[in-house]
Parts: sequence; structure tokens; C-alpha cells
Amino acid sequence: MLTIQKTNCASTGELLDRALDTIEFYGFAPLEKTFKDRKPARVLKVRANANLALPIEKKLSSLTKSFVSHGFHREDMPHFEYQIENSAKVSSLSLHAIGSKSAIAESMLIATLANIARESGIEDYVLHINSIGDKDSSARYIRDLTNYLRTNLNTMPGYAREDMQAGNPVRAFSRLSEKQNEIAGGAPNPMEYLNDESRAHLRTVLEYVENIGIPYELDTSVLGSNDCWQHTIFELRIPNESGGTITVARGGRHDSLAYKSYRVEMPVVSVIIEHEIRGRVKPKRRSTTMPKFFFAQLGPQAKMKSFSVIELLRKSGVPISQQIAIDSIGGQLESATTPYTIIIGHKEALEETAIVRNMNTRSQVVVPLSNLSSYLKRLKV
Repeated sequence: MLTIQKTNCASTGELLDRALDTIEFYGFAPLEKTFKDRKPARVLKVRANANLALPIEKKLSSLTKSFVSHGFHREDMPHFEYQIENSAKVSSLSLHAIGSKSAIAESMLIATLANIARESGIEDYVLHINSIGDKDSSARYIRDLTNYLRTNLNTMPGYAREDMQAGNPVRAFSRLSEKQNEIAGGAPNPMEYLNDESRAHLRTVLEYVENIGIPYELDTSVLGSNDCWQHTIFELRIPNESGGTITVARGGRHDSLAYKSYRVEMPVVSVIIEHEIRGRVKPKRRSTTMPKFFFAQLGPQAKMKSFSVIELLRKSGVPISQQIAIDSIGGQLESATTPYTIIIGHKEALEETAIVRNMNTRSQVVVPLSNLSSYLKRLKV
């Protein structure tokens, strides 16, 4: 859990103020408002109970039920949502990318998470990331992990033995890893079980992470239940005073939950940031600024470049809207209602330029990225 002392914020409310500035710029909408704007939730029948090992998985299971009951699984358009929840001592901020199987969904959440950390004065963070692959890859891995742990039952600490007896090998392994027990060191490596598709997905996520400039470590101890997760699982950690680390956020792709519990296909990536409550709790009332610019990209090179362009505009205070999780330029522009569109294709990505198009006159100008912010600020509606 993140303590306010680790940030440059004076209170929980100030931390949330800064986080929401970043989150809303990146296109995340408040989940409560989205639920209110949709049809009433329908009653769901649970088809099978997911075997969940970790507290975050149970929270994501509850959220997945809400997503399905509100019909997110029936839509083609990806949704990016956020939610703030407070208890007596802990405040949690969760981000969700719903409806995209692409690695861009994980990358969007990781980029937003890293920027929240930076805006809160946290610079020494490291992303710990792992992959358990698709359903088949993770099933093979969990089977071999279970067999390995069973062979070490006699020398296993009591807490891990209890987890094994409860049918929870992932929790047993996670707790052994946290306590640096030597049994964990000899466990199977989940990345050795990845098929070609799973390796490609992880490789793409890592390319985005490297391109964005986020320090990361491949960490096979970052695990979760295969009834919950598919492909990537990650944690954001910062150092503590004793030389260890503090986990301030956990997340990953949990496509398995919706199918296991409700037999529907619904890709979802989520991350949950937990932080202490201190001082002012609620964020300040926010005013909405309608963007004048829609940002569109076309092609893998342009999509990779998108994060640096979006961050350039965020730091310059130029609001935009975008649909970065959609590949086709036509699909992106369907939701564009702004007077201007910023377009980056393969050529522009290589040349460090962007096309700025007036959507009324259809005239357009090629602008170097180094001058983009100042050029956009001079434009009149």
C-alpha cells in the first residue's frame, strides 16, 4: 500500500486530484457515471465458481460481474473506466480497459499508472511483470506448479501447507516467494510454458513499456489464479527503508473471469492502486473542458509513437480525445466530434511530425512534433 509520506502530496485528496488530472486526460471515464447512463443491470446466473487465490482477484471478480450485468461484453467499442473507493483506512483507485484483446490495453494502463506515480513525486518505481499466457499455457503451468509444491509438502511452512490443502497452490507459491523461501526458488518458470501467441503478446507489451520509458523487471514470482488471469500480470513497486520493496499497485489481464463465471467472452485489463487515507479524502469538484482536438493513429509504428505524443500534449495542457485501442482510422474517427484532428501514420512517426486537419475545411498542415503544442494552442475554433 502507498503511504502519503512516499509522495509529495499533503493528503489523500491531493493525490487523487493529481491522479484524476492524468486519468481523465488519457480518456478514462468515471465508472459510476457510465453505469448510470446505461440500462439497469440484469441479474446474472453464476455458471461456475472461480477458484481465486488473492484479495485483488476477489475484488476484480465483483467488478467483472458488474461489467457483464451492464452489458459491456456485447459492445465492439473498447471502454476505459476508473473507480474510487474508500474504506476506513484505505482508499483504492482502479483503472479498467474493457473490450480490447490488444496489448495496447495493458500498455495504456501501465503508461497511465506510471504517470500517476511521477505526478505524485514518485520517481524510483519499477514495474514487475510476468506472463502466464493464455488458458492452455496457464493450465499446464499451474498443473506442474501444483505437482512441484506437493513434492515439497513435508518441508513446507505451515501457512503454505494450509494453502495447498485448501486447493490454492498459487497463494502458497506467492507467500513462499514473499518470504523468500527456498522452495519458491525451485518452482517451474511460467514463461517456459508460453505458446507462440502468448510470447508475441508479452513481447508487444514490453515493446510499449520500453518505448514509453518505464523501468521494468521480468519477475516470475508475480502470479495469480488461472481462473482469473490471462497473459500479463504486473505490480508497481517502490523501495522501502529496509532495502525491500512496497507494492503500490497490482494489475493485469483478467479475461478468464467473465468466461469462467458467466460463459461470456469479455477481455478486461485492470490495475488497482491502494493508498492510505490521510487528511482530505475526496478529490476536488472537477470542471470538464471539451477538447478541440481528436488524436488518431494508423499503423504499428504510429501506435507505438502515440504515447509520447499524448504525454507531450498532456504536459503542455492541450486536451485531446482519442481511441487508441482501435486500429482502423475509420473506426477511430467514428467518435470524433472535434473541429481538428491530429493524425500520425507510419511516415509521420518516422519523421517526428503530425498532420493537423481542419475537419470543416478539410485543409491540413504537417507540423513537427517539437512545435505541435505551440501550434495547436494558436488555433481558433
